[in-house]
Amino acid sequence: MVYTARWGIIGTGWISERFFVDLLVDPSTRGVTDVVHKPVAVASRSVAKAGQFISDFGNGVQGVKPYGSYAALFADPDVDIVYIGTPHSLHYEVSLQALRAGKHVLCEKAFTINAAQARHLADYAKSHNLFLMEAVWTRFFPLALEFQKLLHEDKVIGAVRRVTTDLAHKFVPDVESRLYNPLLGGGALLDVGVYAMTWIQMICYQHPDNKKSRPSVINSTILKAPLTGVDESTVITMVWDKPHIISTATCSIAVNSPEECLVRVQGDLGEIVLPISTARPTEFIVKIYATAEGEPDDVKTHEFPIPGPTGLFWEADAVARDVRDGKIVDDIYPVEESVFVMEVFDEVRRQNNFVYPAEIEFVEKK
Repeated sequence: MVYTARWGIIGTGWISERFFVDLLVDPSTRGVTDVVHKPVAVASRSVAKAGQFISDFGNGVQGVKPYGSYAALFADPDVDIVYIGTPHSLHYEVSLQALRAGKHVLCEKAFTINAAQARHLADYAKSHNLFLMEAVWTRFFPLALEFQKLLHEDKVIGAVRRVTTDLAHKFVPDVESRLYNPLLGGGALLDVGVYAMTWIQMICYQHPDNKKSRPSVINSTILKAPLTGVDESTVITMVWDKPHIISTATCSIAVNSPEECLVRVQGDLGEIVLPISTARPTEFIVKIYATAEGEPDDVKTHEFPIPGPTGLFWEADAVARDVRDGKIVDDIYPVEESVFVMEVFDEVRRQNNFVYPAEIEFVEKK
């Protein structure tokens, strides 16, 4: 029997637009036959804005209700799962409201502003038997799953020794922009840094020998934006004792990443390189070093076309299956990993004296 996931969408920005469009893609085009998605409602600051969003991006879909408040959507009994696509600064507050209304939640990244907020959400969802996940869509790409299989199960490059990851996009400095405004959780770390960290998680944190241990060393450097003081460029180096790996993650909103290599995993037998982009990858390259002098390296490109506009539907499929099966934590991306990432980011900010305004760092009482 096919399960229908009934979604409510909070926020009408670009990422919500992309998610809405992907929900409407026929699942059979990506080989999915066990779940379908039904957008039930959209909430924005006004009914008119929500209605315009549905009209602009709904491809003629009928029956999607526009709401002028988040509370109205949370009160809708037809909504089973809430997708939260607001600015970072609202993720914690709005996710908590949704959970308190008894809704399952898929919240955009960065999950929260700090680890205490992430822990509160995770604990609340668990204690109330509600599904909760951060929307790190890249983790659900077939490419990402095959990448991890070749690396951790097949061990095609042998023992992993060193990892470098990056994501950087150049933005024009603007105090009103969410990228530069501290009140909106601005900065590279909580925006593009999540993606650089995602590949570190897949390679190092998820390494079979690591057994989900924390890194023994976290060293970081932040270059702050002169305009607003948010992190403009950030470097995070970590040491993973159990698998004996050193990793470096970099991110920036001041420059663009080099397109030819955003992830490099170096091992005893070879390396794996991921060209642009760490967020929406479509290929990776495996190079096995020659065993004899003068022989060429064995190089193979693994290509994974995305059968749709963006690729957000794979995470939606996973959430639908989890809710259908009564699970409150996803196997591929459990919420405890989101808490871990926020712990790392907290430490990076602590080391560099980077604090957000108190009004977005708050944690409500249990």
